Amino acid sequence: MKTRVLSILVVDDDKNIRNTLSASLKAAGHMAETSESVSAATARLKAKDYDVVITDFRMEKETGLDLIKQAKLIRPDIFIIVMTAYASIENAVSVVKEGAYDYLPKPFSNAQLSHVLDKLGAFIQLRHENEELKKYRYRRDYFAGMTSPAMQKLEEFVKKVAPTNSTVLLSGESGTGKSELAKLTHELSPRKGKPFVSVYCTTIVESLLESELFGHVAGAYTGATGNKAGKFELAAGGTLFLDEIGDLSASAQTKLLRFLQDRVVERVGSNEEIIVDTRIIVATNKNLPEAVKEGKFREDLYFRVNMLEYPLAPLRHRKEDVPILIQKFLTEAKASANLKEAISLPEGVMDKLLSYPWPGNVRELRNAIERLTILANLRPATIDDLPESVRNPGQVSFASTGGAFLSLEALEKEHIQKVLSVEANLERAATILGITSVTLWRKRKQYGMA
Repeated sequence: MKTRVLSILVVDDDKNIRNTLSASLKAAGHMAETSESVSAATARLKAKDYDVVITDFRMEKETGLDLIKQAKLIRPDIFIIVMTAYASIENAVSVVKEGAYDYLPKPFSNAQLSHVLDKLGAFIQLRHENEELKKYRYRRDYFAGMTSPAMQKLEEFVKKVAPTNSTVLLSGESGTGKSELAKLTHELSPRKGKPFVSVYCTTIVESLLESELFGHVAGAYTGATGNKAGKFELAAGGTLFLDEIGDLSASAQTKLLRFLQDRVVERVGSNEEIIVDTRIIVATNKNLPEAVKEGKFREDLYFRVNMLEYPLAPLRHRKEDVPILIQKFLTEAKASANLKEAISLPEGVMDKLLSYPWPGNVRELRNAIERLTILANLRPATIDDLPESVRNPGQVSFASTGGAFLSLEALEKEHIQKVLSVEANLERAATILGITSVTLWRKRKQYGMA
């Protein structure tokens, strides 16, 4: 099997050793660069991805242990080989405990080093192949069976955008799957394994929103008894997902724009700038261009976030995907309910599911299938197991308008009012509607019911 070409950083305070080892590695077909100290090596590791670091244990000012600690903070998955003339059991144990891959006592031969690198190259190749398979599985599971043009275009968009660090704007109605798509984008990116932090802007009290996002220092406001890192810092190295960005306050919009321009945050009550490496994905169900015209959303911020915008199609515009989603959610519900088999859906039930417009989109469909599974349990589902809105989708509109049709928005508003008139508990009302309590809270605010 052909040996994998490795990108290697050689660290030693002895120039002759650095140059000799580097030349030997290049002769073996690898890519090699050198650094003369821990600080110089740390700077290189921040600027470039290496597969392997080969470092001396004893250097003039610092040791290989110091470099291991620094390197693992920058790249937790990097492989480190320590070489030293001071071979001992104690040294070997200490470097392995700190995360070194292997330990080579000086003097060592090219054959010894090649043996270690060959094993390491095979392992790295296997890990790379596994990561590619996982990425394929994530895409396959999310887009499996989807035949609509909208989903096919979305898959191509994700493939191109996920590997980048660019800001992404996901727009579309509530329940179309924006949060799941943000998570998928993170999982398919080089930031996978690093934090993925979600913030639902509508659920945080406006007076606390900036503190939640950007953090605060002790004494910044009443009750701020200590320093606190914000979501931007907590997501460092990974991805921060800001859902319903259209609800950000003017001040928070200004700070977000500053971050997108300079990649720095300032905690509330502090003027200190903190550099943070965080990718931003935002989502909204609002018409941001309209919000810009109305002065509710900064135009310069909109231009910053909309470079890579993708509008998610509502479920009623991609009905060919509904049968696939039903089967997918039946399988999920079966596992959640610990059933041996998914419940069966007779023709009448399936007809109702396929003909309903799903104003709550994918989320509403998933909740409806989970409801069917719970109520039917081991028997076939019946129409009575469906939510009322699915059983009688036209009842509200015709009863209230004498036979005239309502818009989907008006129908949704009237149906929510009807449910809330008989069920005041928001959690239970949300369950009846087949949406989350957060979405119900947002809908009430949107329709002036709060």
